Amino acid sequence: MSMRSFLPLLLAASPHSIEMFTTPMRAISRTKALHRSLSMTASASTSTGTGSSATSGTTVDYGGIPHIGVLVDNKVKALEYYTDILKMKPSPNGVFAGETQIQFLESSNNPDPIDVDPSYNMSAPPPGYIAEGRPVHAGRDRHVAITLHSLEPLKASLEANNVPYTMSYSGRQALFCRDLWGNGWEFGPPVTYAKATRLFPPYLDVDVEAATLETEPIRWGGVAHVGLLVQNTPITRRFYCDVLGMVDETDLRPEALPFPGLFLRCGEQQVHILELPNPDPNSVEQRPGHGRDRRTAYSVKSLVLVVRALTEEGVEYRRERVWCSVTIPMRMS
Repeated sequence: MSMRSFLPLLLAASPHSIEMFTTPMRAISRTKALHRSLSMTASASTSTGTGSSATSGTTVDYGGIPHIGVLVDNKVKALEYYTDILKMKPSPNGVFAGETQIQFLESSNNPDPIDVDPSYNMSAPPPGYIAEGRPVHAGRDRHVAITLHSLEPLKASLEANNVPYTMSYSGRQALFCRDLWGNGWEFGPPVTYAKATRLFPPYLDVDVEAATLETEPIRWGGVAHVGLLVQNTPITRRFYCDVLGMVDETDLRPEALPFPGLFLRCGEQQVHILELPNPDPNSVEQRPGHGRDRRTAYSVKSLVLVVRALTEEGVEYRRERVWCSVTIPMRMS
């Protein structure tokens, strides 16, 4: 039986799961193997043109982000929402947004607040602000950014279905909304994201053909970045760069953003760190069990360096073989 190694990891400091697995991958893309191994050493030495450079601690060859897992309370209802309103295509475990899979993780006990807090409508909350619910603007929340050919058909579908949305506070061509379960999404054309990264993979630059749009009103590209909420940017940078080996590209982050954060490269995509109030419970005990929490999957060429770094750091993880019934839990301390 064909198997692949992967590494799911729960972070106590941030209520977000990480799944890592080695390449070559099984066929996650419907059309081609997109998430090829990319040299993070090469990325780390890329000049920014301003005398600085992107940097990384551990050298890890990242491919990219092949899938996202989101919490829903009903997979059938979620499939209807994502296919009827967002016009995405069904997949065995969720939907495809272009070349990225969104997996539905069904849970009747979602610990995260779903409702928006109307009072949390400022661009940058004051120090000590406690979020009682999700911010009005999903760009100040955990979210996933996905490219598409045009915002107009998406706006029309959202408005026809009475789904609220906001536009980028900075004036970019980016639209933000949520699904019925509080999951935040950012959508925009390729031009919105191309200058925010040193590597813009071709599949994100959506190729539009009139004949295709007759049957596919929204042409999706794929994930450009994921946005994660954290409490401490320097500590977060140390973990994601020095331990997990992502590359710091924060010099590309707009200086006008009114809160601390990071732009980190993980192969073909980025992780955007947002130091903002987090309404979600942030301890492992409060999160859904292993494999059942929302997560971002990252492909890597080899898990050896990642496992070594986690072991040295004393981070608990679980390593498994997928596509078979054997589970081998490991506790590293």
